[in-house]
Amino acid sequence: MSSPTDQHNHAVEAPGEPDSVLEPGEPAALTPEAIALAAEALLREHPDALVAGLSANGLIVPIPGGVALWGQAAIEGRAVIDNVVAADRNTVVELWQRAQKEGLGVGKVRMLSKPSRWMTLHFLDVRDVHGILICVILPSETEGDEPEEADVDELPPTAPRFATITEDEHGKVLDCDTAFTQMFGYSHEELIGESVLDQMHPEDQGRVIEGWLAMLATHRAQQTRLRRKRKDGSWMWVDTTVHNFLNEPGRNHVLVEIIDVSAEMAAQEALQEQGELLRRLTDAMPVGLLQLDTERNVVYNNAHLLEILHDQPPAALAELAGQPASHAEAAEGQRPSMATLLSTLTDEGMALFESTLTRVLSEGIDQDIEVDMVLQSGVWRRALMSLRTLLRQGGEVSGAIICVLDITERARARQELEKRATYDALTGCHNRSSILGSLQRELERTDSAMTGVVYVDLDKFKPVNDTLGHAAGDELLTLVAERLRVAGRADDDVGRLGGDEFLVLLRNIPGPEVAMRVGHRVGTLLGQKFELSSETVELRASVGVACQADGAAAVTADELVKQADIAMYESKQQALGLPVLATGPRAQQPRH
Repeated sequence: MSSPTDQHNHAVEAPGEPDSVLEPGEPAALTPEAIALAAEALLREHPDALVAGLSANGLIVPIPGGVALWGQAAIEGRAVIDNVVAADRNTVVELWQRAQKEGLGVGKVRMLSKPSRWMTLHFLDVRDVHGILICVILPSETEGDEPEEADVDELPPTAPRFATITEDEHGKVLDCDTAFTQMFGYSHEELIGESVLDQMHPEDQGRVIEGWLAMLATHRAQQTRLRRKRKDGSWMWVDTTVHNFLNEPGRNHVLVEIIDVSAEMAAQEALQEQGELLRRLTDAMPVGLLQLDTERNVVYNNAHLLEILHDQPPAALAELAGQPASHAEAAEGQRPSMATLLSTLTDEGMALFESTLTRVLSEGIDQDIEVDMVLQSGVWRRALMSLRTLLRQGGEVSGAIICVLDITERARARQELEKRATYDALTGCHNRSSILGSLQRELERTDSAMTGVVYVDLDKFKPVNDTLGHAAGDELLTLVAERLRVAGRADDDVGRLGGDEFLVLLRNIPGPEVAMRVGHRVGTLLGQKFELSSETVELRASVGVACQADGAAAVTADELVKQADIAMYESKQQALGLPVLATGPRAQQPRH
């Protein structure tokens, strides 16, 4: 049977036989370091493999931490042989003996879990490096419905991944094994006497020369990852380890061990392409992106985030983002801190963001918030921040991603709608539904605070409208609203019930006397002359005052306004512009 790993044994110097370089095809033992590298490469390229650590007696033992695994499943049980069909157990024994003798044993077996499928079993003796032997089992391409007796030697060989080559002190090829010719497509004759530097990628030749000189100077093995040319002109990524055996008794060559890592590099290149695609997508997105780790360090931010949060010129934004304009400075650039990026948020906005981020990172929940900010130019803006938790594969929180969207225009439109739904367009007072809703909420409070209202109806207003026109009437209503705000206290609200009727909501008053003082100020201020654009006019106000009775049954907003309305009608009958307090049965008298 000939396997890729067996081919690796060709042309490698065997311990105790230092007097010659072996001819191609002559078996020899691998060095412990080469076997360890082969095991590492095998595990790295086959994360779907089954793997187990073995003691010298063949029993399964824990794999030490020095052996890097890549998500492989463990082989269960007492020993590997227990997992193999009975017909193939002799093969396992033979491979085990070969591994203990030569360092490697590779063959085809069938597992009890799926006896219809051939698997490739590798025993690798890495006791000198890791203190154990390693078993790696890979799926084979051969699969049938029923298990059949088969000659393993007749199964299609897989491509070799390990090879060796010997060179002189000038880097010219002295010999190579069969695996090398199969990996790169050259014949043995095409390689002998040729310079290996010509087979290296131009971009890697500098590192190859540097490693070669270091090997000659220090007599220590040098490892390099590079691209080596195949005969068809394509390039293969390989890990090379160069050993200096020059000027040693019976040996006068450099031994180069080669491992194919093209699959790993292809995966890395694919990952880099995906990363570049993600970067371009995030840069093109119309939202700002900010990624933070659990310590609140900035992992990533796109340029649009800076455009939303800052209005500095491009050069200043580049400096803020840690992206200096010159290439020489770029290597020293660092991402700004979270505090720097969010420095334009208001104090309230930053406090809200900090508390929300704490919940996102500690509880693993997603949250959306709106925050205000003031840019360097003094312009007010509002942003929607969507905070989303980032989780590792095990489920623990690794950080957060924040999407930032400028919603200033949306916020302004919403504020305008809220304003229209709350305030009277002409006077700026609360409209009828708004002032009555506020009054009802005050009356429903469970504390002992007293609530009062002042009902105002304008006398002599209709003649102004009839003689001077509606524009003058609107101007007069606006001036009346301003004087009502002056008459009330800081916490009081003024609402327009409709036409020339207004209501002043009095919060937290100690008693009716406070409400009456406000009513007197209303009557006095509205009894003074008003300077309109067209001429000066005089008004008089009828004022009714009503308070939520202390200790009385609960009253609704409509009921309290009705009491004040009745008192206001009595004030109108008096025609003195003085307030009347609704008390006792008189408060329930109907208006005439």
